[in-house]
Amino acid sequence: MKAVISRYILGAALASSLWGCEKVATLQKDPSAVYDGSPKLLLTGLLINMKDGPWNDVQRHNQYATQNNSYYYGQPYDWTTSGESFSAFDRLRDANQMTIEAIKGGDVAKGYLPLAKFFKAWFLVRASEMYGDIPMSDAIKGISNDNFTPKYDEQKEVYRNCLQLLDTVNTELTALVAANVKVEGDFYYKGDLSKWQKLVNSFRLRVLMSLSKRVDDNADLKIKEQFADIIGNPSKYPLILTNQDNLQLVYNSNARDNNYPLWPADGIVIKNDINNNLASTIVEILKQTADPRLFVMALPTDSAKKSGDPLYATKFTSFRGGSVGMIQSELKDLATAGKFSQLNYDFWEATPAGVPCIQLGAAEVNFTIAEAINRGWVGGDAATYYNAGIRANMAFYNIAAATQDAFIANPVNTYGGNTAAGLQQILIQKYVAFFQNSGRQAFFQNRRTGIPTFEVGPANKNSKMIPVRWKYPSSEYDTNNKNLQDALKRQYNGSDTQNDKMWLIK
Repeated sequence: MKAVISRYILGAALASSLWGCEKVATLQKDPSAVYDGSPKLLLTGLLINMKDGPWNDVQRHNQYATQNNSYYYGQPYDWTTSGESFSAFDRLRDANQMTIEAIKGGDVAKGYLPLAKFFKAWFLVRASEMYGDIPMSDAIKGISNDNFTPKYDEQKEVYRNCLQLLDTVNTELTALVAANVKVEGDFYYKGDLSKWQKLVNSFRLRVLMSLSKRVDDNADLKIKEQFADIIGNPSKYPLILTNQDNLQLVYNSNARDNNYPLWPADGIVIKNDINNNLASTIVEILKQTADPRLFVMALPTDSAKKSGDPLYATKFTSFRGGSVGMIQSELKDLATAGKFSQLNYDFWEATPAGVPCIQLGAAEVNFTIAEAINRGWVGGDAATYYNAGIRANMAFYNIAAATQDAFIANPVNTYGGNTAAGLQQILIQKYVAFFQNSGRQAFFQNRRTGIPTFEVGPANKNSKMIPVRWKYPSSEYDTNNKNLQDALKRQYNGSDTQNDKMWLIK
């Protein structure tokens, strides 16, 4: 994370404590309560809370890594609700407050207004893609309207509203960028609204593609038409197409709290951590496609190192991932025996800052456009965007241009045309690009398309099924049960399990 963030952490934590929870007992028009703050402070808090990190349980559920020590959480899919609960609604309150404070600030604060709308769309989508129907039209009205039991809006309407918000934000940012308006408190883009505009439109493409299963039976959403409008008007809808515009978290070598998540507290990197290995799902993809990124991501197994083969470090056969479905005791035994590839410490932990964590980047956007062309949503050459996506992600790993060329020229990887096979290539490469980046996007892609095939086994629990959603948090049962029950009956015939299919993916 950039050094500047450390100056805002305390203030952002204060902002979160002031507006993070809207309890009936504490926020019913308390005359001593503080409900305001500077928009730049609120912006920093929102930026902190929008991030997704690497090497955590989310990334294990993406089938990128295994945790082999039973002391720690492994990779079961037996979750019910999420530790995030409905925290997205805390962020909506922050965005709403940022709007209020920006209006108070007049012209000098007008740059915060469209960003507040963007964050509303960002966090509403985040909540809805996890749960299904959510409160939207009545949300965060506890203080203003004494409404602490908001009704649930249908998921389709949540997505319709968010897409409209994003279009509005783009229009507003166009004028602000032309006027060279800047904002403060922005450790991602340093207040450059032109980069925010690219993010807004790129996120809109992500949202539109997430609706791919609803294209043919929801013509009123104009999913393909919206996508085509964005692609057909690049000056009106600029996009993140190069790594220079990535929304990414850059960690800080000088502030312990902002070091890369893998960096040890004592600063001593132990280059033999058998507790964490790459998962076989990602490793086998990289081996099958002869992908040079594997040599940067991971190390050869100790077994290969001890084989006596002087060329072991150059061979794909020297790499092996842990099976996500294998129980932890078996994983631990194999890891102890040196059978699995560990992460490449010299890449991921070369410094306390590690590597950036991309939240939404050029590789994803290029692959999303390639997918749209493949599906016939828009015209164009899918291969151009497919290749650009590969190059953008390989640049992240410092892969030389000539090596990139050779990979793309390999018949296994050369784009196979606008066919089912070509679509699989796009989605496989997009999955590789999501490695330790972009939060749950790899999981959501698998949920939407089935690509890549996710492994299941005894360790995954949940009757060996990959879940497709999260159960609503217990707080909703306690404080908003009637509206919740109405939503459950409407969506899942009254059920509320991790295996119920929401409208988005039916």
